[in-house]
Amino acid sequence: MGIQLQININKNPAGTPKIKFNPNPLAASVMDQIFWTNNDSEPHWPGLLKADGTIDTTFFMPNQIAGNGDVSPIFSASSPTPAGEPLNYKCSIQGHENETGSITVS
Repeated sequence: MGIQLQININKNPAGTPKIKFNPNPLAASVMDQIFWTNNDSEPHWPGLLKADGTIDTTFFMPNQIAGNGDVSPIFSASSPTPAGEPLNYKCSIQGHENETGSITVS
């Protein structure tokens, strides 16, 4: 049985990128329940960064996470990532392209 893991979206005091995902990277096990909490005032939408550079916006959640403490739906990985390769993600909202993170599922 998996455990619940949280990724926080926090403002970055250094300014670039505007926010940071914490923890980043996140180590998870199959069936762990992962959700994001948005502690920024702007919405964010982490999507799976595919090998061709495009973003699968609905891989983790069906819509963006509103700001000010809103929480995403839960995502559960059903299989480990190949050879420990991470699930790289990126905010899919225009202008947020440098907001990135990763999850490794074992």
